Amino acid sequence: MNSYLPKLAVIEKVKKETKDVKTFWFKTEEEIEFVPGQVIMVSVFGFGESTFGIIPTENRGVYEFSAKKVGTVTNKLFKMGRGDWIGIRGPFGNGYPVEKMEGKNVIIIGGGIGIPPLKSLLLHILKNREKYRDVEIYYGARTPEDIVYRKEFEDWMKKKDLKVEVTVDEGNKKWKGNTGVVTTLLENLEVKNSIICACGPPVMLKFVTMKLLEIGAKKENIYISMERLMKCGIGMCGHCNIGKFYVCKHGPVFTLKKLEESSEKVW
Repeated sequence: MNSYLPKLAVIEKVKKETKDVKTFWFKTEEEIEFVPGQVIMVSVFGFGESTFGIIPTENRGVYEFSAKKVGTVTNKLFKMGRGDWIGIRGPFGNGYPVEKMEGKNVIIIGGGIGIPPLKSLLLHILKNREKYRDVEIYYGARTPEDIVYRKEFEDWMKKKDLKVEVTVDEGNKKWKGNTGVVTTLLENLEVKNSIICACGPPVMLKFVTMKLLEIGAKKENIYISMERLMKCGIGMCGHCNIGKFYVCKHGPVFTLKKLEESSEKVW
């Protein structure tokens, strides 16, 4: 099949997460097989394509992605609703090493709109909970109003076999949780026998990786989901390169050790 030719998909539902983030459920005729962490290219016909992490749902043939309104494609996407048609290409790249994680502790660290691929990973783990040991998730947002998947976080916090902590950079009178950047949640983290997966803004990833190395995490056990603007999705256009790597082909998930092989400074 032509990798440049999108498959038609119909929007099933749209949910407003924050003032500038929405989640879209879409349905395709053919099922999409993917690994948590992989990405899809979503076409808004007549306006262009954007890259998003694909997330499973409980309904066969129905998937979701979350988008932040930042440009031409997402501005048009935000005006679309149930019954509208979009195009889907992919999945592209590699995902998180879910098989390597089996029998180990898993730590998930997210920031802002970087949480969707981590949600995909967490849903896989929860579906196969007996295969994994301790699972922890740490998430940071700018303000309480910027927390993506608020309802899901409330549900995850109720699970006895899952540790969840959320922090915000700036709290308000109603906020009862931790206030501070996400690294403030990592001070006493046990990383010796853990696989760590992180996704978020570059500045967050920089300080998260610094903190993880400081407390003893191994570079080969830290998996980073990189966000670079992709165009073709198959490593041909060179638009998303990091040194010798292409995010759409060799990523978007890299180990920190692998990223350091790049000739480019990643943060």
